[in-house]
Amino acid sequence: MDYIQVLRDSIETSVSNKLFKSKEEATMKHIFNSKLISFPLSKCKNLDNFNPERLQTSAIKAYPLDNRPRGDKDISSVEYYQKLIKNKLDIQPIWIINNNNNYILLDGAHRIVASYIENKQYIPAYLIN
Repeated sequence: MDYIQVLRDSIETSVSNKLFKSKEEATMKHIFNSKLISFPLSKCKNLDNFNPERLQTSAIKAYPLDNRPRGDKDISSVEYYQKLIKNKLDIQPIWIINNNNNYILLDGAHRIVASYIENKQYIPAYLIN
């Protein structure tokens, strides 16, 4: 997945969740009010807009057949990121926003699941304040 598409997805989520009034405002905040951090995976259990039940030992367990919003793409996406992690390649940072000390996931659920399966302690994240 390319950086621009990830950014677009995060902006879209932030607007649809009414965190910003417009795509223009969201874009400006994403570009000028974010910083790249190492986000502890342990904190992902408490992220708004992320189901902590997805933190399982495999993609199939994380996305059971009766709970796959994107169908088989949920499984293939997690497995794709697992492969990158196993091969020590970079994955796209997730996007989160700190809204009154409440962290909200804007983009990156499959990357979180893959990182969890691969026993990572941290995940790269863009944090918007």
